[in-house]
Amino acid sequence: MKITALLPFKNEAPFLPTYLSNILPVVDEIIAVDDNSIDNGAEILKSAGALVYSAKDLQKFSSGWSEGPIRQKTLSAALERGATHLVCLDADETFTTNFVEGARERIFSLEPGEKLSLQWLALWKSTTHYREDNTVWSNNWKDFAVCYDGDTSYNTNQHMHHGRTPGPNEDTGGPPWKNVPLKEGGTLHYQFSFFNNFQLKQSWLRCSELIQRPQEASLINQKYLITLLDEMYIPQAIAHSTKMPHSWTEGIPLPPHPNFDPEWKEENFLRKDLLPETLKWFEEYGVEFFEPLHIWQVPQLRGEFVKKTGRAPSPQQ
Repeated sequence: MKITALLPFKNEAPFLPTYLSNILPVVDEIIAVDDNSIDNGAEILKSAGALVYSAKDLQKFSSGWSEGPIRQKTLSAALERGATHLVCLDADETFTTNFVEGARERIFSLEPGEKLSLQWLALWKSTTHYREDNTVWSNNWKDFAVCYDGDTSYNTNQHMHHGRTPGPNEDTGGPPWKNVPLKEGGTLHYQFSFFNNFQLKQSWLRCSELIQRPQEASLINQKYLITLLDEMYIPQAIAHSTKMPHSWTEGIPLPPHPNFDPEWKEENFLRKDLLPETLKWFEEYGVEFFEPLHIWQVPQLRGEFVKKTGRAPSPQQ
């Protein structure tokens, strides 16, 4: 039996040491697919022993990233190399440290089609506290490991927002999900820790989806509304966070950037490609094409709109 981590990535170098810290002790191999990164993420992964493939010939969509074909590439390569069990975390995630001991035994206990589910801990504006309130960011469980059933695959016609593991990503009554109690381990998600970068990334995602579906701005806004569930944008959405025990994060290296920069300095954006690519779309499609979207909380995007139109943007409500 063999546990393989599947990792699609794009310009995630600042997060990769965090990801690797508690993935390497759990898996036998990492299969990664690089979606045209401009940073040194591929070198970081190769130096850790990962096999890194290119997504150059997998591009299927004109904006965003072709997530379905890329995830399927990781799966196909892993199966060719004898994987029987799969671990499917994203580059800005890692296991809590207290989960690592005994993780391999838990994963190997899965039967074909069975999945291991852990609580997905949203580290909101923090690397020490996770969000615990009555929003979708709390008490959220996801399938992060699976014993491959010999049949399922990723949908290569889907643009973005796939589930982590191949096959159904909710407990549908088929092969059972095995939930890990939080006191025994969870999955740390650092995207929200670096809040400026998070908001810029979500704006980039909205723009990408509008390019694919120009008539669906209101649906796109509704889909991403949960990313604004924060008192910074919606005053009644008070976020409550709980401090994690040290045993959950012991030994995990963190990206050396502030959690939130009130001045939104561009040098503190962890993803260096997001702002230039979004501004490029503004030039290509016209900035007013994107006006209906809820993206103007990012000062750089709002400033570009004002510069080009002489007025403030008026997004759809």
